[in-house]
This record gives sequence, structure tokens and C-alpha cells, in this order.
Amino acid sequence: MEILPNTYNIKNSLEIAQEITKLHTNKCMKLITLDIKDLYTNLPTTGIIKATKFWLHNTPLNIHENKQIITILETIMEQNYFQYNDNFYKPHKGVAMGSPLSGTLAEFYLQRIQNRYIKQWLDSNEIYYYKRYVDDIIILINTQKIQEEQLLTNINSIDKHLSFNVTKEDNNNKINFLDFTLTRNKYNIQVNIHRKKTSTDTVIHYLSNHRIERKMAAFRYYINRLLTLPQTQEGRNAEWATTLNLAKNNGFPIEKITRLKTQLATRPRGEHTPQDNPKKWTTFTYYGPAVRKITNLFKNSTIGIAFRSNDTIFKEITKKKYEQINPSGIYEIKCNTCNKVYIGQFGRGINTRYKEQIRYIKTNNP
Repeated sequence: MEILPNTYNIKNSLEIAQEITKLHTNKCMKLITLDIKDLYTNLPTTGIIKATKFWLHNTPLNIHENKQIITILETIMEQNYFQYNDNFYKPHKGVAMGSPLSGTLAEFYLQRIQNRYIKQWLDSNEIYYYKRYVDDIIILINTQKIQEEQLLTNINSIDKHLSFNVTKEDNNNKINFLDFTLTRNKYNIQVNIHRKKTSTDTVIHYLSNHRIERKMAAFRYYINRLLTLPQTQEGRNAEWATTLNLAKNNGFPIEKITRLKTQLATRPRGEHTPQDNPKKWTTFTYYGPAVRKITNLFKNSTIGIAFRSNDTIFKEITKKKYEQINPSGIYEIKCNTCNKVYIGQFGRGINTRYKEQIRYIKTNNP
């Protein structure tokens, strides 16, 4: 049962790229992006409950079922606690960022606001286009009827609990949104892939002890995005050069990446051949290519094979911390007479090495 209309929502960046490149623009239009500041922690409790009641009213559920849902929701919102430094706190607003329910509650609230205000702005032609991805919003406005500053003022006045960061086009009519750059031309909008300044050229190295599917997953994503995004040929060539450079820096054979691109480009899109799901799945710890000699025995069976790794980030951050009483490493000794400093490195315990240094000083045998 669908409760929310999702009229102004997008599922991913590809969806908005396909939509926005079909728009016809003119010199009176401008692009702006909005980012909702601290969305989850600023959502009002009463506002969420009112919005939920509104959307439940449009469902086939009866009055008693709606009442039960609201009672459960009120109980959940009332028990919104968190712990910090061994102390418990209860915020007067907001939802927990780690809760699986928070995303749905945020959508109830935001889509209620959109239903009341965005529709009338679209109908009045003050804005031509409006889409939201979680807390990121892209808007194409009509500057003949409203300016960016006035629109931001109107949006910020909708709800005192929410505030927005606005980003405008640069001098070249470009603006970044999600993982691409939008360029507003005279009659249309062009899309190219955007990488943030903080992005690195690091992926799982080709020589690392991971199965090949996992090592190739990043390039499969990059190439799929390259092939499906409706971007300019210049942008496509630049992205392909970036992908090849990424592969080179991480030890991947260029011909392997080129072959993957050919496979993905010639693969029929939009077609899916249904396959029988295996009756049972089992997992193997991946220690190296030799594991496949065992897993290949199950290729023609009804058992599906999944690989796992023992060295995970979760295990690293949950390891019990312990104090080294006598650690090794790099040390520094300063002479109190001449103030000169000696820096050394050792593989044994610091106590052992320190005693050796004192003995050398006493015997004048450095």
C-alpha cells in the first residue's frame, strides 16, 4: 500500500539527469540548489504526527487502524533518548539518525510541506522545476516572477524548524548537484559528472587479496554511469580518461578496464532474464583464488555461493583496546647539560632500550 505520492522525489541522480536534460530553458531561468540543514535533528515531533495523520487519512485504513498507528508513533517519539558520556538525554525535537523509521517520518513531514507550498509555486510559474533527493533540492526558477533571495526567504518562512543553505549558478551558468554538474545553456541544460575536491583516486588495489568481482565493482559502477548518463561527448571523454587514470594508479591492467567497458556497452539494457533462485545459500571465507577450486564444485548445483571476509572494518573498530606497558617504537632523549637531542628507533621494549642507553652513558660507550 502506497501512502506517499512521491511527486517531487527522485530515486537517484540518473533519474533527475534524464528529466532535466529534457527541459527547455530561456534566459529568464536560473538553477539553484538547496540543502536542508540538520534535517533529522530539527524535525518537530508534533509536525510529524500531524503529517502522518494527514497521509493516513488518504488510505483505505479504517479509523481504528489509523488511531492505533498514531498511538504507536506517539509512543516511539516520546521514547526518543540518546546517550553521551554515560549520560542520557531526551531532545525536545528531532528523530534519531540511526533509526530505520526516521527516513519514513522525514518523508511524511517534508512531502506534506511540498504538497501545500511547492504545488502552488509551480502553478504560478514562479518555479518551473522542483525535485528533492533526501535533503538536497534542485530548483529551476523564473526570474521574471521571483528572484533567488525572495524564493529563499519564502522557503525559510514555511517552517521555523527547518533552514536551508542555498547555492547559485557560477559565472558560467554551472551548478553542482549530487554527483554531476549542470550547465544551463540558452535552450537546454547539459549534464556532466562531477567529483568533489575531497575525492581520491583510490579503490581496492588490483593486487589485493580480494575476489575479482569485488575489485571490479567500482569500475563497473563508474562505467555504467558513464554510459547511461545523458552527458556531452566532451564530458564522456573526460570521464573515461579519469577512469583509466584511476585504474592505472591502482594497478589495474588498462585492457581489462577497456574490455569491461565494451561488455557493458554491448549488453542489452532494460532486459532481464528471470532465473531460478538457488534453494540454499552458503558462505565461504575468501582467503585467495584457491578458494574457487572448492566453490566451483557447486556451479551446477542448487546451492548459491557467497564470499565473506574476516578482516572487516567492523571487527577493527570493535577490537578491545589494551595498553602496552612496555611498547616499542621511536624515542627521543635530551641531554640536560648541552640540550642536544638523540632520536632512535627500536624493536624491543622502551624499558629495555632506556636501560641500555643509561648504561652506555655511565660507561662512556655510546
